[in-house]
Amino acid sequence: MQYFVKSIYAGSVTGLGSLLAALQAGEGVEVSDLGTAAWVTIGLATVLAIGGVLGLQAAPATVSTSVK
Repeated sequence: MQYFVKSIYAGSVTGLGSLLAALQAGEGVEVSDLGTAAWVTIGLATVLAIGGVLGLQAAPATVSTSVK
């Protein structure tokens, strides 16, 4: 359950951060002005953040302990 909460938090922060970056790309850009590529990028970043946190849970112990 702890990884699930962390993944939702990571996805939210990443999604909002990506949206903010897309809105700050130009002067006077609004949410309705964002194109398909921007939304795909925002969605992909969010999914990767969630998957990255959930993937830590599934990593075998030998991987996490072998890194020095």
